[in-house]
Amino acid sequence: MVNQQERSKYLKKNGSWGRLKEWLSNASGHKCWYCEAKSNRAPFDIDHFRPKLGITVDGVELAGHTGYYWLAYEWPNFRLSCQRCNRPEKDELTILHGKANEFPIQNEATRCTAPAISFAAETPRLLDPCIEADCALLAHGIDGEVKPAAPVGTWEYERARYTIDQLGFNEWNTPESRRGRWQTLATLLTLVGNTVNQAVIDELNKHISYDYEYSSFFRSAIGTHRDKAWVEALL
Repeated sequence: MVNQQERSKYLKKNGSWGRLKEWLSNASGHKCWYCEAKSNRAPFDIDHFRPKLGITVDGVELAGHTGYYWLAYEWPNFRLSCQRCNRPEKDELTILHGKANEFPIQNEATRCTAPAISFAAETPRLLDPCIEADCALLAHGIDGEVKPAAPVGTWEYERARYTIDQLGFNEWNTPESRRGRWQTLATLLTLVGNTVNQAVIDELNKHISYDYEYSSFFRSAIGTHRDKAWVEALL
C-alpha cells in the first residue's frame, strides 16, 4: 500500500494536469475562474478544487485526511486559477490569502475520506466557480469591491465572505483598478444620456463580453444605468 509520503512525491513529480492549462484557459476567455483576472495579475495554475495532498481548515491541518488524492487526475476537479488566488501569501497585515489546501465544509461528518465514499454530501464553504448558483452569491459594487450578495448571518453569506477573504478578491489594489476603469465608462454613460451612441455601445459590449477581465463587475456596474432603455436592452 502506498503511504502518504510516497503518494505526495509521485504527484509532485507527475503533474500531467498542467497539459490542460491552455484548454482550461480557452474555456474562460483566458481569465482566472475564481476572480476573473487575466494572467497579468499573476500567472495561472491548475488548482485542484478538492485538494490532492492534504486538507487545512482555517489554516489548521485536518488530522487524518491525506487529501482527495484519487481526484488528482480527474479533470472535473480542475479549476484554472491565478497564483494570487491559488497560492498562500501574506500581506503587510499578515493576513493569509490564497486557497492552497484550504477546504472547509459545512459539516465535517459528511467529509469524504476515501475513493469509495461519495463527496456528494459535502457542502464546501469555498464557492465553486463552476456552479452558477455559487457565482450568484457574489455581488459587485461600483466601488470595485466584491461583496456577499446574501444577508449577514446566512450560510450563503458565510461562504461568500470566506471566498472573498481567502482568495483576496479585494486585495492588491484590485478594487481601485476596477473602480478607475469603471469611472471612464460611467463618464461616457453620463455624457450620452438617453442618446443611442454606437461607439459607446461597442465599448460597453467589450467590457461585458465573457473574455474581458472582470466582466461580471462591469456588467453589474453598467446595470446601475438601467434607467436608460438602450442600456437595459444591452444587458
